[in-house]
Amino acid sequence: MNAWLLYILIVIAALAALLAIAHGLPSASSSVFFIGTPVVVIGAGLGAKFVKETRKSRRAHRS
Repeated sequence: MNAWLLYILIVIAALAALLAIAHGLPSASSSVFFIGTPVVVIGAGLGAKFVKETRKSRRAHRS
C-alpha cells in the first residue's frame, strides 16, 4: 500500500505543478498543458508499472 500511496501523491504533485505553472505564466498555459499532460500521463503509466512490478517481486520473495 505504501508504494501506491507514494505513486498517487507524486501524480497529484505533478498535476499541481502543471496548474501552478499555468497560472504563473498565463501566456504559456496552453503550451504547458500541451506538453505537460502527455508527460504526466506517460509518467503515471510507467509509475503504475513500476509499482506493480515491485509488488509482484515482493510477493514472490514471500512465498
